[in-house]
Amino acid sequence: MHASDPTDHSITDAQRALREEIKDLIVTTLRLENVNPRDIGDRELLFSPDARLGLDSLAALEVLAAIEFTYKVRFPDDGSARDHFESVSTLAAFVASARS
Repeated sequence: MHASDPTDHSITDAQRALREEIKDLIVTTLRLENVNPRDIGDRELLFSPDARLGLDSLAALEVLAAIEFTYKVRFPDDGSARDHFESVSTLAAFVASARS
């Protein structure tokens, strides 16, 4: 699955916009010159050995810092932040819940 799933009617426009912002943030922060943010699937694995983007733990730290700075949120220090980095969808869900 690539990009936003047009059949996914369960998310709001605000959630969809947040996901697109996070895709842009990932591409910009990590300087992924050959990646179009729109080609990143909402549920595509970001940080696993099988992930198409091939992002590693250093990339995760860079994205974490960028998200915390951009959205003024803090990831927990208890190690659970890893769960939020599964996909754009899980990152957006964390940001949305941390801001509310």
